[in-house]
Amino acid sequence: MANIRPAALRTGKIAKEDKAKRELQEGKLKGNIPISSLPPAELNEQGKKLYVDIISLLPCGFLSGADTYIIEIVAESLSCMKACQVKLNSEGLFTDEGYESNAVKMYERYSKIFDKFSSKLGLSPKDRAALAVLNINAEEEKNDPLLEILKE
Repeated sequence: MANIRPAALRTGKIAKEDKAKRELQEGKLKGNIPISSLPPAELNEQGKKLYVDIISLLPCGFLSGADTYIIEIVAESLSCMKACQVKLNSEGLFTDEGYESNAVKMYERYSKIFDKFSSKLGLSPKDRAALAVLNINAEEEKNDPLLEILKE
């Protein structure tokens, strides 16, 4: 499947009617159930704190109930990465036998999970920059007097 982006994130040409249809359908799929601010019970204490922190960092209305599982995965991976950091700081990168610590391998695994799922939420600087450009363009379109005349 092609790299399909949400209608709001599209940068190419798209007819206004097509964009409106896409946004409507995407809104229906997103659902109207807001994401719960209560973290899932399965997370450890640090994961629960991270879950709440992630939700509070993102704009209101950005997430829906369907995003709960992605936030949970991101919070859990960050929690595991932090646990690996603690172990690495106390025991070092290598074992007494000279082998790489298992914490290094675990950190690498969880950082890949974090990277994959955080990008789905737009948490990377690149994703945020794309959203910012779209917001600026939308504001400029609202305030453009020529577009206002054409809409009438």
